[in-house]
Amino acid sequence: MLKLKSLVYLVGLSCLFVLSTHARANEGVLVFGGTGELGSEIVKDLLQAKEKVTVFSRVTSKKSRLKDLEVLYVEGDVLNEKDVENALKSGPYKVIVDALARDSNVDPDFYDTSMEYISKWAKQTGVSQVILHGSVGAGLSKNIYPKERLEVMGPTLNAKDFGERHLIESGVNYTIIRNMVLLPLEVRESGEAYLSTDQNKRGMISRDGLARLTLECMNQNSCINEIFHAVDEKVEPPGRYRELMKTFME
Repeated sequence: MLKLKSLVYLVGLSCLFVLSTHARANEGVLVFGGTGELGSEIVKDLLQAKEKVTVFSRVTSKKSRLKDLEVLYVEGDVLNEKDVENALKSGPYKVIVDALARDSNVDPDFYDTSMEYISKWAKQTGVSQVILHGSVGAGLSKNIYPKERLEVMGPTLNAKDFGERHLIESGVNYTIIRNMVLLPLEVRESGEAYLSTDQNKRGMISRDGLARLTLECMNQNSCINEIFHAVDEKVEPPGRYRELMKTFME
């Protein structure tokens, strides 16, 4: 009788292990800003990597960049905490990618509030990593941001700085990837884009380059709880972007 009970117990453990493994295998990636220019590049790369992708989007968001792709959607307002909570609980999700962007005329606190909610519920729901796409000019990198541009971008950069702090202080594993000059969608990377932990690093980066670097950092110990600057020193930008970059280098 004792042997039979032991056998039943071992079988139960085996079934539990199989179910747990299956659950982990089905965990997906939740992308905020996935309908945008950067976010859509990330979504496409995730799908190519055979990841299960869910995109958080507003009801009014245009999804043309993701047309005919096998993507799940959860709709809501990222500035509504209940919507963010419901999105995170729709998982499970192993990784969250924040590629949110708003026009400069939108309230800059968007970046502060959105990451406060995302990081809070990522921690609550057991997400293993949050990858945040930020901007040079936040945190220690404020020292290398041109002073004349701070007059225009200051409020937005401050909000992004607060967003980074929410993420870092939340206790969830984080990866912050900042960019200084983000190139237009039609510009493709050189193939040599890279991440630097030097917060004084200046440079340009393409959206497809950022997408590739995002995937390379997923579930990588070397990227956990790190802040990076993304740079592609061999990319060929349009002339107006070369001129813009000069203002950042002065």
